[in-house]
This record gives sequence, C-alpha cells and structure tokens, in this order.
Amino acid sequence: MNRPVKLNLEFHTNMRMVGRRFAYRADYTVGCTDQGKLNGIKMTVYSDSGYLGNEDPLNGVFGHIDNGYFCDNWNVTPKTVRTNKPVNTFCRAPDSAPGIFIIESVMEHISKELNLDPTSVRVLNLYNKGQTTPSNRPLPYCNIRQLTTDLMTSAGITQRQDSIKAFNQVNRWKKKGLSVVPAKFGIAYAYIHYNAIVNIYAWDGSISIAHGGVEMGQGINTKVAQVCAFELGVPLDIITVKSVTTTSNANDFASGGSTTSELCCLAVLNCCQALKERMAPVKAKMKNPTWTQLAQMCQHAKVDLSERYCVYEPGKAADEPQYNSYGVTCTEVEFDVLTGQYLINRVDLLYDCGESMNPMIDVGQVEGAFVMGLGYWLTEQVKFDPQSGRLLTDSTWEYKPPMAKDIPIDFRIQLLKNAPNPKGVLRSKAVGEPPLCMSSSALFALKRCVEAARKDIQKDAFFPLDGPASVDKLCDICLTDPSQFVI
Repeated sequence: MNRPVKLNLEFHTNMRMVGRRFAYRADYTVGCTDQGKLNGIKMTVYSDSGYLGNEDPLNGVFGHIDNGYFCDNWNVTPKTVRTNKPVNTFCRAPDSAPGIFIIESVMEHISKELNLDPTSVRVLNLYNKGQTTPSNRPLPYCNIRQLTTDLMTSAGITQRQDSIKAFNQVNRWKKKGLSVVPAKFGIAYAYIHYNAIVNIYAWDGSISIAHGGVEMGQGINTKVAQVCAFELGVPLDIITVKSVTTTSNANDFASGGSTTSELCCLAVLNCCQALKERMAPVKAKMKNPTWTQLAQMCQHAKVDLSERYCVYEPGKAADEPQYNSYGVTCTEVEFDVLTGQYLINRVDLLYDCGESMNPMIDVGQVEGAFVMGLGYWLTEQVKFDPQSGRLLTDSTWEYKPPMAKDIPIDFRIQLLKNAPNPKGVLRSKAVGEPPLCMSSSALFALKRCVEAARKDIQKDAFFPLDGPASVDKLCDICLTDPSQFVI
C-alpha cells in the first residue's frame, strides 16, 4: 500500500521473542596442593546460543576465566551449542560475569574437598604484581592482594566468621553465611570508536556537546560536561549535552563494554584542547577577559569555535587490556532453612576506580551493578518449554528482577583512595560492569548457609549451586522437610 507500517509489540510477546543472557556449563579437572594452591586447570566451557550463534560472547569468557587467580597451567576448550530456544543476547557483563563465576565455583569446590576455608584458598591463589595471565599478559599494576587485605581488615571478616560459626551452632532453622569474592576485570579499547562535537556559541559563551554514547543512567552526560568544564575552565551550568543522533555522531560503536563514558570523555577532552589552542592567540592579546568576552572576540577574529574529534581504536590488540580494574566484595546473609527466604544483611565492597571523575556517579554505578547482579544470581529464573523452546517466564508473575527490598540492608561501598590509573582517561578507571561480577558473593554466602543446614543432618558433602539460587532451589538442596531433621 506504499505506506509506513507501525508495529506495537505486546509485552509478553517481546519477552518471549527477545533472547536472554547466555547459559553456560563448565566441566573441569583441577590439580592443586593440599593447601589449595592451584597447579593446573583443564576445563571445557559450553555456551547456549539459542537457535543461531551469531552473537556468542564465549570468546570473551576466556579473558575472565582466571579472575584474580594465578595458575601455571591452563587447558580451556570452548564449545558453542545450538538449541531450539530464541537467540540469546548481550547484557551487562555478558562474558565476564559467567567467566568469573566459573572460576569462583572451582575455588569453592577445592575448599570443600580439602576442608579448607574458601576465603583462605582464594587469598592463597591471588595474583602478585608482575605475574602473567593465561594469555601471557603481565600485570604490572596488580593490587588485588592489597585490596583484599584492606577489605578483610576494614570489614572485620575474621571476627565475623567466628561470630557466624557460633550463631550457626546454636540455631537450627536460621543460618548465616559470609563469602568474599575478588575481581580482576580487563578493560580493552581495541575496535572501539566514538566521536564528539563541541560548539562554543560566541554571543553568550554557552557550549553544546554532542557525543556518540547513549545516556542510559550511567551518568555519561554529566561526566563529559564535567570534562569540558574542567579543560576549558568554565562553569558547568553553561554546558548542554545534546541527544545523540546519527547526524551529528555517525559510525559510533555500541554503548557498552564499560568504556563508553571514558572514551567519550576522551573525545571531548581532545576537542577542548584543540579549541583552547585555537583561542590562545586571541586570549594573549586581551587582558583578563571573561569567557564570554573571549568567545565574542574569537568570533570577530574569525576563529572556528566548533571542533570534532573521533577516538578511533585507541587500544592495543583485542586480547590485551588497556588496563585492569580490581575489586573485592564481602557479602553476609541470613537464611531461613524452613522457607528458603533470606536477607542480605551486609555488603562491604572495595573497588579500584582509579582517580574517579565523579565519585557520586561511580558509587551509584557500583551499587546498581551489584544489585543487578543479585537478580542474575538469585532471582531471575528463566524457564523454557522442553519441547518447543518457548519461554515460560514471560511476565513479572514468573520473572523476578531485584526490587527495592532486595537491596542489602547495610550497603558499604568504598572507592580505593590515592590510586591514579596511568593508562586511563584523566587517571580514572571504568566502573560499569566489574562490580556486577562480584555480586556472586551473595550466592556463595547462601551456599555457606545451606552447607551449615546440611551439616546438621550429616550431609556435609560438596554440591554445586548454579545461578539463579532461587528460594525453591535453596529449599530443595537444604532438604527443608522437617521430617528429614532429627530434633
């Protein structure tokens, strides 16, 4: 009919047709000393791509499979499988979160088999500065050991572990658990490009910025405006960030990978430096001009007050990070053995954000990423029809993202102080995805609770606990039928 067609996608149809996160399975054999020190890991990792494997992030999993742990010998085999389910897709930390969870599960298994404290085994295997990763990349700035030591001291982890042990011995139907999870997260700039345009309006000195990133709540517009104000030495309130369009910012990379904010800031920084250089000869002829007076005089002098800059693949090879972000998290939970319900009583998270461009935004990003990860590991159960592959959890009645009351009761976020990043934009580090990877500490803390409950019924053996660790799954593993317990 030679007319535009408008489609309104109904919510449940949208949920059914759009893919979810990729599901992973890892089979492994591990060699270690009696103290839990890693000697070698042989692993096969399977990735469920749905019916078409065109967006599989399995390759990226291997950049995170070691997390913060050194091991001399690795043999990892990737295998992608196709199923009769919708095509899966990327979501925040699509490869890093499962990669880190896999190795953390391995550390849990080692600890249980050797009857050792999981935190001690983790600390024993942490990287030292200067060691190399499985891809033979050195870690000249690695501070994961120091971060872990600092958090264990500030959070009083040893004393709390003793208190939790005493609590569990005298409480049959309530259990507490605590888990510490570190994170090493490589940030790569390769294959990434963003451009920015900065315009100075001569008659009032106001400034507009158009950049190639998409503001989705991560504070990118605030950061680019701050960088512009910092570099040009102007008030923040005269700067406006325009909505992104392909007219002003064509051929940009997707907003993702935790790098969009800092690389758009880098593009704006270069624009401002070029404008300052262009305006400098005019300023030199004036005596203490205001910003508006300088802009007006530059216009009279026929100085171009617009600048565009493209940050185009500033990084190294795809398998070599520009730098690594580090962090460590301790999560404490309280678990009801009879119902499977739980409370996240306290979270202590220490994160190396370099020299933060905006600590309030970055702390908010850490909090948001962690809570989003709680949904991934604890509540967002996805179920498919085994015959047709149709999604069964297609509404909020069945699919449960984290809500306000899922936020940890005592949520303590701390950014590492005095830690400038020599390889980052304005000495900063990325913050979008790494904290999500440490939210698996909540799952492992619940596992401590289930282990304590199973110990009461003489079932103190290793068991795998996959995400999401939903209430019903925890009940099943716990054998919460009171008839199973001897009172």
